[in-house]
Amino acid sequence: MKRLFLCILSAVLLTACASMREAENLANCKFALKSVSLTDYNLDSLGFETIIAITNMNKKQAATLKRFEGNLTVNEEPMADVTLKDIRIEPNSIKNAKAKFTVPMSTFNAKLLGLISMNSATLDYHLTGTMYFEGPLGTEIPLPVEIGRYGNGN
Repeated sequence: MKRLFLCILSAVLLTACASMREAENLANCKFALKSVSLTDYNLDSLGFETIIAITNMNKKQAATLKRFEGNLTVNEEPMADVTLKDIRIEPNSIKNAKAKFTVPMSTFNAKLLGLISMNSATLDYHLTGTMYFEGPLGTEIPLPVEIGRYGNGN
């Protein structure tokens, strides 16, 4: 009975250590808002796709993002909620995480709508939120993130 208990305890500890290493790797990743592009439009709303580049700097171990919940602003105007789930970034690599969302036309003022439709270089995109990684025994550990992309640079 003691051997069985020790085997189970060892397995749980090894799993917890592995998930903590992946979580620590996520905290050391670099995040960049690579692009925000207009994908769809009609009289009621605009559809967008964002690409967030997540770079895992660790050369040997993967990083795992359980989920990300954030808000996208354009020129400091709130636009949409952005959510990502279950992303694994392999060692020493970049993962382009995509999120699609729709924004009601009533959200935009005329000036901002014109700038978006022209893909203006004066647009400042900002994504602020919290990423969660899985800790020991399935607990979620939050980590705040702020990612910006100023102008038309990628």
